[in-house]
Amino acid sequence: MARAGVARLLLVALAPLALDGCVSIGLSRSPRDAGEDTSAELAVTVYRKSADRDAGVPVAYPVLAELQRVEGEVRTTVARSMAASWQVDLPPGRYALLVTRKIDEKGDVVPLKEPSARELEVRAGERVEATVVLERVPVGLIVLAAVTVVLLVVLAIARADEVDLPPPPPLPRPAPPRVSGGALEIPFRTATSPRAVEPGVAGVFPAPGSVVAARRVTVSFFMTEPLEEESLEEGAVLAVGSLSGEIPGSISWLEEERLLRFAPSVDFRQGEEVRVTLDLDKVESREGKRGRGRVTTTFRVP
Repeated sequence: MARAGVARLLLVALAPLALDGCVSIGLSRSPRDAGEDTSAELAVTVYRKSADRDAGVPVAYPVLAELQRVEGEVRTTVARSMAASWQVDLPPGRYALLVTRKIDEKGDVVPLKEPSARELEVRAGERVEATVVLERVPVGLIVLAAVTVVLLVVLAIARADEVDLPPPPPLPRPAPPRVSGGALEIPFRTATSPRAVEPGVAGVFPAPGSVVAARRVTVSFFMTEPLEEESLEEGAVLAVGSLSGEIPGSISWLEEERLLRFAPSVDFRQGEEVRVTLDLDKVESREGKRGRGRVTTTFRVP
């Protein structure tokens, strides 16, 4: 009888492991607010692990995501984001959500260990919440859990004729995912747009007020419009350290990621505050439209 009790406890403990690694993007659906019945809403939240998902704690670093509209064999990018939590209004239809890269502590764009992609259908008057978990349970543990569960089931069947086993307790259900943090909606526009739109900044890394972990960090500005790389003027980005003074470096444009990047050529000094400013008047969109104003981020070096 004791052996059967131990079997039930192991079954309860290992079953969540067998289930957890099977899905990297989960979906939940609910009606939108009254009056919003002609369009749909997609809310995306990215977590590092399933435990963070259950606790409602999104990732602390930028994750590059792309949303594509799927029409037969044709896919058209309709939105991009590097926020851990964002949402966008959509016409009903079929879409594909891709989460493939992140920005690491040095500011480099690196591929995720397990890129995520999932197609989904959105319907009018519906809110869809997509929960992305980046780091899943290792495959070895999943296999071990599955084999253990099978053995326990065989054990339970073998013991059924000897003892009258009570039913096992219900498996614990994970807490529902919660969208937290600031929303970020980045509609995508191509160079064939019928009208020229001036470039702006939707996000920046390192975020204002943050503390960086490395002595030399590449700063990334997430642009709302594709830029004409040849139009980038000298001095478009100015970096100044409270101890270093003006910090030299180079700027570059990553077309696929939609990032304008400033890479310093020297290390920051310990304990200083670094202020990096992008002058939008010195960058130009693919459609020949210059930006207006300046965007600044300030971060501290420990």
